[in-house]
Amino acid sequence: MKKYKILGVLAISAVMLTGCIDSMPELSSEESEMVAEYASGLLLKYSPNYNYMLVSDDELAAALNQRALEEMMQESETTQQTEEADAEEKTQEEAVPEADLTEEQEEEASEEAPVQMLVDMGTDLVPELGLAENVLLRYQSFEICDSYPQNASGFSGIDAKEGGKLLVMHFDLENDTEEAVDCQMFDYELRLRVTINDAVTKSAEEMPILPDDMMSFIGTIEAGEKTDVVAVAQIDEMSDSDITSLMLQITSSNGSCSIKIR
Repeated sequence: MKKYKILGVLAISAVMLTGCIDSMPELSSEESEMVAEYASGLLLKYSPNYNYMLVSDDELAAALNQRALEEMMQESETTQQTEEADAEEKTQEEAVPEADLTEEQEEEASEEAPVQMLVDMGTDLVPELGLAENVLLRYQSFEICDSYPQNASGFSGIDAKEGGKLLVMHFDLENDTEEAVDCQMFDYELRLRVTINDAVTKSAEEMPILPDDMMSFIGTIEAGEKTDVVAVAQIDEMSDSDITSLMLQITSSNGSCSIKIR
């Protein structure tokens, strides 16, 4: 009976409102939603097919905990994805592409540069390199050429590679004693490297075909005599005026030193 009374009141209200609809105030969307929600709730409350009841405190707490857990899991997943993306981006930024090296550059890079003492050009290199020879070894000069010796013919000389030059460094082997000295430079595994203009480093090549090659020299030096020996390195195309700085590093099986030539 109560249900029919409610429906009658709503019907009468609808008729009355229809008659004065022109005078109804305009409602905002939020206000309209509130009225609709209230009306729906009122109808459902008195509907015989609607079981209107509130959840218990335990059920409400369980639902809230479940919702909080889902939000935490979603936030954790988002944070992990962000960190992985940042780590990948950082790795890509730090990655440096390896440059293509020539065989000669790879060989030079693999050689560990020893710590060397800087000496004057006129210094006797025998004690610096730990040589047991009873001679004096001093740097003398250098030249840049296309072939060495420049008047060589056949197998006894060496030519610069195409597009390059030869850097020939001259040294004096001097016997200042009163007896002849048998000199065995080959036994000391000499290695020479030159750094040109603080940028390019080249190694001198051992050349047994040259009778005056310092690294492979074996010979007798008479008393009071001086012998010219050389170290030859293949370098890029350049002239003497192109070289603003020149550093020579010499190592042996017993020692090492550096000479600032220019």
